[in-house]
Amino acid sequence: MRTSRAIRLIMRIFLLLLASSMSLVSFLGGYSALLILGNEDNIDLDIDFEGDPFTDPLNFEIEIEFEIYNMGYFDLEDLNIEMKLYLVYDWKNKTGDGTNVTQYVKIYEDDKSFKTIEAGEKKKNSITIDTEDLLKINLTEILIYSDKTRDPVIEFEADEIIIKAKYSLGLISFKVKIEDYKLGDLG
Repeated sequence: MRTSRAIRLIMRIFLLLLASSMSLVSFLGGYSALLILGNEDNIDLDIDFEGDPFTDPLNFEIEIEFEIYNMGYFDLEDLNIEMKLYLVYDWKNKTGDGTNVTQYVKIYEDDKSFKTIEAGEKKKNSITIDTEDLLKINLTEILIYSDKTRDPVIEFEADEIIIKAKYSLGLISFKVKIEDYKLGDLG
């Protein structure tokens, strides 16, 4: 066998192995992303309230906890969650014709970065909305004019939750957008 034929055979085997491994990484990356995003239990949002915004607004706090479970084969890198949170209530008889108008007051807009979530690992992180953010809104006016017959009187709604990350050794970048997600209420 001549040297040039041996070199060509080695190069073909090398290219076959390279193409096969790249195809396998791509397949596993896509399948992993499907495993993570295809199950709604893998991304969990929970909201907790501490205190009462109307009786003691200086000690009222909202904590939104994110739990993300990476069921895939690769690490989730550069995970970032952006959120716009609104306080929703009905303004009673504002128009004078007996109908209520739903009001949306933005109380929070920011993003939170997670560290890398390794394959098979669950991570929790939280966003705390404290008095500084809440002092921008007039809670007294909301308390006076909100419709107390409505159940619940006040709700919290995430107008937009955007989850961005890189996956499959940084080869796949994805963005998930959740709109009008109800987080909880104050009864």
